[in-house]
Amino acid sequence: MEKESLKKGDIILGYYEILDEIGEGNFGKVYKVRALKGRYKGKIFALKVANNPYAITYLWKEAQTLILFHHPNIISLQSYLYKKDKKELYLIYEYMDFGTLKDYVESKGRLSEEEALKVLKHVANALEYLHSRGYIHSDVRPENVIGKKVLNTVIWKLGDFGLIKIRGDASVIDVKGALGFIAPEVFRGEIHRSSDIYSLGCLTYYMLTGESPFKGKSVKEVKEKNKKGIVAIPEDLSDKMKNLLRKMLEPDYRKRFRTAKELKEYLVSEGLV
Repeated sequence: MEKESLKKGDIILGYYEILDEIGEGNFGKVYKVRALKGRYKGKIFALKVANNPYAITYLWKEAQTLILFHHPNIISLQSYLYKKDKKELYLIYEYMDFGTLKDYVESKGRLSEEEALKVLKHVANALEYLHSRGYIHSDVRPENVIGKKVLNTVIWKLGDFGLIKIRGDASVIDVKGALGFIAPEVFRGEIHRSSDIYSLGCLTYYMLTGESPFKGKSVKEVKEKNKKGIVAIPEDLSDKMKNLLRKMLEPDYRKRFRTAKELKEYLVSEGLV
C-alpha cells in the first residue's frame, strides 16, 4: 500500500522542509525542499522518496552509482539515506529549476537546429563521461534530460540512472526504457555504448520535430517500428543535420558512432558545434 504523500510544511529527517511537490515519476514523487540547518542551510534541493520494494531497488541502484559521478552535465546526488524502521529511501539531488526537456519541447512545439545541437552537446558530454568509465546509461529520453538556469543560459543535465549498465555485463537485458527511444538491438537482448547514441538520435529527432521517431495507432505498432529501428529523416532539415541523424539512427549498432566521444569528434569536424 502506498504511503500518504508529504505536504507543504512537513519536515523530513529533521533537516528538510517540504516546499512543493514538483513531479511524479515511475518510482515515486519528487519534492522541492529547503535545508533548515547545517552547511547547506537555506539551500534548495530536490527530494525523492521511495517506499515500495520495486522503487527502493531501482533508486538504490541509482544512488550507488550517481553518488560516484561528478560532471557538469550530470545531475548531482547530494546524499541518500535508508530508514529501516519506515522502509523508506530518501535521495537528495541538486534542484533543477528549468524543468524537463519534454516539457520544454511541448511548450515550444519544436526546437531550432541551433538549440537542439546545444542540448545534444550537453547530453553527449554526459554520455562521454559515462562511456569512458565503462557505463551505458540505457534510458536517454526527454523526461531524463533536465535544465538548470545559470546566468543567462540553460545547462542541460542527464538524470535517472536506475537502468544504468556496466559495459560487458552478461546479465539478461530487460527492455525497460521508453518506447520510441530504445535502440533496436536492446529488443534482442543486446546493449552497447552505441545504444545510447541511438537513443540520443531519437531525442534529437524529437527536439527537431516535437514527435517520437516511431508513431503508430497502438503501443504494439509503435513497438514493432521501434524494434526495426528504421527512421524516416525529415526533409526540412539542413543537409548536415540530416546526415547526423542518419549516422546516429543507423539500425545496425556496428555502423553507428561507437561512443559519445566519436559523436563529439564528428560534430566538431562537421562544424555543428
